Amino acid sequence: MDGNLSVEGGYVWYYKKDLSRRWGELEAYPSMIWIQGNGTVAMGHLFLDIYETLQDSFYLRLAGKSAAALMKAQLECGGWNYLADFDGEESLIKWYDTIGKCAWRLEEFNHYFGNATFDDNSTAGAAEYLLRYYLISRDASVKKSLDKAISFILESQYPNGAWPQRYPIADSTHYSAYYTYNDYVIWNNLKFLILCYVSLDYTHLYDAILRAMNFYIISQYQKPQAGWAQQYDFNLQPAPARTYEPAALDPQYTAHHVEMLIKFYEMTCDKKYLEIIPDALDWIESVKFNDDEENCRAPKFVEPVTNKALFIHRTGGNSANGKYYIDYDSNMTVIHYPCISTINLKRIQELYQHADCNRYGYEKFLFPFEIKNQKAIEIFNLVSDYLELDHEKSRRKSRELNDREKAGLINRIISSEDTNFCWYTERVYVSNEFIGFPPPDKDTTKVYAVSYVGDKYDTSPYRNNTGEEYISTANFIRNVRILLEYIKQSGN
Repeated sequence: MDGNLSVEGGYVWYYKKDLSRRWGELEAYPSMIWIQGNGTVAMGHLFLDIYETLQDSFYLRLAGKSAAALMKAQLECGGWNYLADFDGEESLIKWYDTIGKCAWRLEEFNHYFGNATFDDNSTAGAAEYLLRYYLISRDASVKKSLDKAISFILESQYPNGAWPQRYPIADSTHYSAYYTYNDYVIWNNLKFLILCYVSLDYTHLYDAILRAMNFYIISQYQKPQAGWAQQYDFNLQPAPARTYEPAALDPQYTAHHVEMLIKFYEMTCDKKYLEIIPDALDWIESVKFNDDEENCRAPKFVEPVTNKALFIHRTGGNSANGKYYIDYDSNMTVIHYPCISTINLKRIQELYQHADCNRYGYEKFLFPFEIKNQKAIEIFNLVSDYLELDHEKSRRKSRELNDREKAGLINRIISSEDTNFCWYTERVYVSNEFIGFPPPDKDTTKVYAVSYVGDKYDTSPYRNNTGEEYISTANFIRNVRILLEYIKQSGN
């Protein structure tokens, strides 16, 4: 992985076996690395996991290479984009003007902003990795980059506690300047600042953390629709974003916000965070489609005022003639952005009923464990685990295997390793190659209404079901983590 795939310590997500093509969320140039998803940050964390288990400095050096790649990718402002091109900005702009521009459904790549993004945990995720690596390595050069990222996150926070999707602001009328919850922008920045607060003893972050927590209160929509939207305009009204993201309330995000509010209460003992939860739960109850409390199905988007479910459709075949539209019809909806979410309401009710702030203190915040006399990296690990939301833990546990399954999988992992010391996997997300710009026709076909990808001009990703094998960082990370867990349990 390091010798054949990495670009100065950075990674994308998928590679053809002959390395002739590679992809992050979209197809990448050979000079590119991906920050988000299973790219550079995820691989760096894996190397640190191996190092912490085996205490072999070789893996710390690999983690250091990933840190160096992220520091090289860090923008002058202090944040990160989704990706970085080590061939320079001219090459990156060319990519945006071709591959990015033709990605029909990935509108965030249709235009080069030249600034940093908080979307998909790009900036906060990279900064959190540098924090973890610094706490383990104590590399002074990393500390400088880390402090620059912290300053950037503080500078980009609005006075009311929210963050925009992108910063510095390029266009105040564009949705990327709005107060953004989508893809957990505020939560990811908040988590990162809390981790810095406790592991670096950066108590000056307290005010920014508290303002972010309080934004959850001031942005809750009015009763009886006491939920939250994915983003808000500057009048604190639900706002649209991409053309398939309407100005609407989101029951799934509302459920996740309830979990966050419980955390805020537990960390502060301030009951104001609990007091707004019943109204939010009542609203979810009012829009759900079934009565299964553990697998409650609810609309992804709900229209303000009418409280009606909204559904997303599309016509056309590419970025030139494709069009999204939204109505109340649940038939023939897009599959790349599911219009129905599943929520475990029973578990959220249990968390709410058992919320407790009688915990151990750390300055002005409380946690369910003792922090005094702990090493900084131990504090980081404890608090990071505490801040993982219950729905994330449940999803991770649902993928865990029993002992018999693990034993069989271990044998398969070891026996399936290729002579090139990597694993191959099928059915990964690939894309059509860029072949030029689509003609500006007015095709309104519905052939691609429920597909991931449009016609031959669309560079959006889709799952390749042909049986062709690829190298996948996600598969590599999964396999190595299973091996690591086995080593830990066996004591070897």
